[in-house]
Amino acid sequence: MSIVITDEIKTFWNNFIQENPQLKYLEDSKIDAWSFGNTPEMADELVSLVMEGKKTATCSLLRAYQGYEDEIPRVGVYSLICDGREKPMCIVFYTDTFICKFNEISERHAYEEGEGDRTIDYWKKVHLKFFTSYGDFHEDENLLCERFKVVYK
Repeated sequence: MSIVITDEIKTFWNNFIQENPQLKYLEDSKIDAWSFGNTPEMADELVSLVMEGKKTATCSLLRAYQGYEDEIPRVGVYSLICDGREKPMCIVFYTDTFICKFNEISERHAYEEGEGDRTIDYWKKVHLKFFTSYGDFHEDENLLCERFKVVYK
């Protein structure tokens, strides 16, 4: 979920830059702030996995970016993740992005998403339920997959 950039988010971002002077060039850049999932509870649950170091990957329907192609995550970009109340929690750095069909997700990616027992079976079960809620979903649909590392909490 995209987030409205609040003063709290701006302050969090600016504190990150102040602690990393080599990133001063980011001062005037657009802040990419978002939260996981489609409910505040899901956002809280998934960002907590990031904060614990269990979740280092995620994915979304590629079609969700139609008309918003400039928002597609890219390697080498910093992004701010919020909780379900749009409170800034951490900043991540994208280390890998790729497109993959739902039915071709690897065990590695399922594990890196950090959810449940971290197996491909668990991943497929919860993601099938999630993506199907958006209607017209099929298992050979393209997903945008991302890997990231937390660089600031």
